Amino acid sequence: MGVMDMLEYKKILVPIDGSANSEWALKKAISVAQRNHGHLDVVTVIQSSRFMDIYGHMGTNMNYVEVSLLRAKEYVDNIKEQIQQKYHFTDIDVYVEAGDPKTVVATDLPEKLGTDLIMIGSTGLNALQRTLLGSVADYVVRIAPVDVLLVRTKMDNFTIAKEV
Repeated sequence: MGVMDMLEYKKILVPIDGSANSEWALKKAISVAQRNHGHLDVVTVIQSSRFMDIYGHMGTNMNYVEVSLLRAKEYVDNIKEQIQQKYHFTDIDVYVEAGDPKTVVATDLPEKLGTDLIMIGSTGLNALQRTLLGSVADYVVRIAPVDVLLVRTKMDNFTIAKEV
């Protein structure tokens, strides 16, 4: 196996959340997948803890959960259709997962899907949100058992504006 063989990522996972940063990560991931004749797995994660009441039950929030999952499914299906039409790239699967976005992206999905590269946008959170919630991207970079490419720039490699 030559050096070039090792650099060809075939199973690329991209988490998206509607932020500009995740959109740039997706665009770069499409480019990498096309160059490497690879497969793209695109996921959006619904943070399940948002649906729990203070006792850890779903309770009356079930309608909200169903609507959220339906909207997320429409979102990723629309993304898939756009990629197929705009980039003529069809080797793509989309997923909606419920759970903790950090563990879903860092370990659960890579293990399940055989991911060899995670391409993730740098955090869209402001400093306070990062302190309270922690960044999914930071966690993924530290914990994922596969290579992680943290996207900080647009396609032209100019820095994405940071929120303050």
